Amino acid sequence: GCMVNGKLYPFGRIERTEDCFSCDCYEGGMECCSLFHTPVAYDEKKCKVVFNKKRCDYDVVQKGDPSKECFALYARV
Repeated sequence: GCMVNGKLYPFGRIERTEDCFSCDCYEGGMECCSLFHTPVAYDEKKCKVVFNKKRCDYDVVQKGDPSKECFALYARV
């Protein structure tokens, strides 16, 4: 199998690791892609970025009221 951040995964396709990556594990190593999109443009004075591990994505929310979302542009990195 393959070790990812201290956890052993079996050979084959890993749909989602604990750190929100999708991987292919094989004897020669492994290849992974992120499942999340990174916010690249938002109002940094009024908003903050919070990682939502349940959804495997980032939320951009208002600093003064985290229950309200902010407009943001995202990119897959």
